[in-house]
Amino acid sequence: MSTPRPRSVTLACVYGGLGGIVAAFSLYGTLQNWGSIEIQESLRSSLEPVGADADALLPILRWICIGLLVAAIAATVFSFYASRGHQASRIGLTILAGLAALGFLLTGVGGLLPAILGILVVYLLWTAQAREWFAVVNGRTPLSLGTTPSVPAAGAAPASSAPDGPQPPPYDPAQYAQRPQQAPYSQQVAAPVTGARPKPVTVALLVAGIGSLIGAMVSGLVLLALVAMRDEVVKQYQQNDLLRDQLESAGVSASQMVSIGSWLFGAWLVVSLLGLVATVWAASGHRLGWWALVVASILTAGSAALGLPIGIVWMLGAIVVIFQLSRPEAKAWFHRA
Repeated sequence: MSTPRPRSVTLACVYGGLGGIVAAFSLYGTLQNWGSIEIQESLRSSLEPVGADADALLPILRWICIGLLVAAIAATVFSFYASRGHQASRIGLTILAGLAALGFLLTGVGGLLPAILGILVVYLLWTAQAREWFAVVNGRTPLSLGTTPSVPAAGAAPASSAPDGPQPPPYDPAQYAQRPQQAPYSQQVAAPVTGARPKPVTVALLVAGIGSLIGAMVSGLVLLALVAMRDEVVKQYQQNDLLRDQLESAGVSASQMVSIGSWLFGAWLVVSLLGLVATVWAASGHRLGWWALVVASILTAGSAALGLPIGIVWMLGAIVVIFQLSRPEAKAWFHRA
């Protein structure tokens, strides 16, 4: 970028990114050990003093943790793209930081420091220097950086009709008779991109293609094992003490768990195959291929949320694909003539 990034934007993105990473790892560890006795007892001891039914709220709390994990990952991605001048990421990071500050304030004195950090991120993103930088990067000229108005104010003396310095030669139509007529400048700027594939599109295709291929292979192998060796898998669930205790706490049997797993991995296989098809379609440069890959990425993120914490890699990859496809040069390439 020709315009240097202000220090306030750099600090806001660093604070937001580090906060998102720390929160994501913390929530990931909590979800990974959700079935452990320590986590269950800690949650029960926190809910019982307020008179809440722990057995009824534990599944809801798990979904809340999953949602917070998604928000933490999104905050990290928003911080990265906001540091590059992406306006939508700046707004997204502002919303997440504000909500996080409000949530930490509601927790009491222990959440005061994280709440102050969230408020600081919001403030740094919207300082005067930050607003000017985002305006310039996104092709808008802020008022503080604008030029002198071409129309003089009322009562101002008109400029001299004869400016100083040498005058240009008179217009001669014969000099321009054989020159081809050029399109207006506004039409030249608005012309769609017809050159090579932009880098954001290449990155999106690579991430989507590799992620979909790995997802299809993993889900296909697991689904094959669950279907072909169903009795053995059920037997392993029943013989393993830790797995049996987790199933009993969840209120499902080993056979039901295998059936649920078969449906989930079957759905993941379908989503992965759709992602591969959408990636190939988008690689052709067709305009509808852009929409197909965006929809496939949204489906991938939703499916990965159901498979957390394992699906965190696919969720992060889907977010990267969507952001890369939302870049102006990517949209212009898909809408080329």
